[in-house]
Amino acid sequence: MKKTRLLEPLGFDEKTEKVYRALLSLADAPASRIAKEAGFKRTSVYHLLEYLVSIGLASSYTSRGTRRYFAESPIRLKSFFEQKMILAQRLVPLLQKDVNQSRGRAVLRIFEGVKGITSISEESLEAKEKIILSIGSSTKFLEFVGGKQGYGERRRKKGISVRALRFEDDRPEVGSGHLHEVRILPEGLKFPGLILIFDKKVGIILFEGNGLGFVVESEAFSRMAKSIFEWLWISYAVDI
Repeated sequence: MKKTRLLEPLGFDEKTEKVYRALLSLADAPASRIAKEAGFKRTSVYHLLEYLVSIGLASSYTSRGTRRYFAESPIRLKSFFEQKMILAQRLVPLLQKDVNQSRGRAVLRIFEGVKGITSISEESLEAKEKIILSIGSSTKFLEFVGGKQGYGERRRKKGISVRALRFEDDRPEVGSGHLHEVRILPEGLKFPGLILIFDKKVGIILFEGNGLGFVVESEAFSRMAKSIFEWLWISYAVDI
């Protein structure tokens, strides 16, 4: 029976996962035995085993001239990513300096594919102003990216509110507890996409092909987009 890929969301490729899980099942073995269990040639697993050693998921020793490997507890996975998070927290302020140098200049970033356009919505969860203005169909967005990804729950946990202009076939839950205020646009203003306005950024997602989107980071452009949102909110939209 084919094993379910468990580690793919953590960035492990299929071959690395197979070698790691083979080692877990064997506990302690030479590379040849691990390769056989994983279904690979012996020579192709050495670098993967050494990688697992380097990130703390395995250890190695030599017995009677043969190098053997044994699996560390899967709990080490958590430690590995906790260390990555600590490192990321240290690096973000340094990288932010590069971003700050570009302030005053408009920045355009283009995204393709489902992962690309999903990253735009994920970026909105970092809204420092704790408010997202949204125009378009959230229902069509979820259909396009393959279902819910816990966005709403994570948004609420961060205390980020949404004011949304939706279409007639979008009927999300609203109310103070959901930090979600919605009005409905006329049918004539319907379009195949989603616009997210937050901080000094405007993200535009198009539901065509494999998915296309872009983010414009510009104070002037975001102010213009916010003005258009408010005009639509007051002039055309109706409460649900």
